[in-house]
Amino acid sequence: MQVTPFLWIQHPVDEAVEFYIRLFPDAQTLDGPHVSEHMSSATIALGGQTLHIFNAGTYRELTEAFSLMVTCSTQEEIDRLWEALGDGGTPSRCGWVTDRFGITWQIIPEKLQEWLADPAHGHEVTRVMLDMVKLEIGPLQAALED
Repeated sequence: MQVTPFLWIQHPVDEAVEFYIRLFPDAQTLDGPHVSEHMSSATIALGGQTLHIFNAGTYRELTEAFSLMVTCSTQEEIDRLWEALGDGGTPSRCGWVTDRFGITWQIIPEKLQEWLADPAHGHEVTRVMLDMVKLEIGPLQAALED
């Protein structure tokens, strides 16, 4: 058994696949893109996660209620992904950005969950994070010392 997110976008699937394959270093196309007059689809792998991307018109719409979380080990990785996904997209709070294809991403430091769970300083990390749009590792780490 395998669970695969099925993302119905309102944009050309082939353009989305090309964008994601260029953006993520280990990305690969597993199937497609298959493009016809009434629908298009492709299956890709990003960071070891299989995603099926589909477009058959405007019958369904993605929301921020579903997002893909990417953990990054450096600020440079966060900056690169944030800039690329935000180009033509919509940034939100706390590291969330909806890209130009309507898919929402959370671009976070790999240790964020650990920092938030810190019994002595997690509340301060949360406070700092809530004031951010793109997450910055330096201020979040500094909150651990306050």
